[in-house]
Amino acid sequence: MKQSEKIITAVLTMVFGILLMVLQNKFISILMTIVGVCFIVLGVVDFFRRTTPPAIVKIVSGLLLIICGWAVVEAVLYVLAAMSLIAGILFLYDKVKNGSGCKKGGYLLLEYALPALCIVIGIVLLFHALVSKKFIFITTGFLVILLGGVILFNAFTEEEN
Repeated sequence: MKQSEKIITAVLTMVFGILLMVLQNKFISILMTIVGVCFIVLGVVDFFRRTTPPAIVKIVSGLLLIICGWAVVEAVLYVLAAMSLIAGILFLYDKVKNGSGCKKGGYLLLEYALPALCIVIGIVLLFHALVSKKFIFITTGFLVILLGGVILFNAFTEEEN
């Protein structure tokens, strides 16, 4: 990934974290509406390409997400938890498999910060039903902002691929 792409990813990740903290439950509903609109647009594109069955599935899925998006917030939190845990475990596996080279001290800590934060975010979201929603969204938002900071720091310290 290019340095500019890493910077954009880091900034968007931090914005995502801020929105989680500020909008909390509403942010997931807004996100579901956006995903629903994207599905509808992709379905219309498929319809014009004359691939009717996938177009119908995408359009119906998009409509369901827009209409029932508020009802699937719980499911979305579990899906986000699973995705974050899987990503964190895969990042950690990659770091352990490829080794850390000659990095020492703080750089070694930052090397494992990304997988660790992904795993912690996944665990927090996985057990969201045990504590208040406000606590979950503020904690997750803060951790996502930290994740964006780590991505941004890595963008400036790693050599260009």
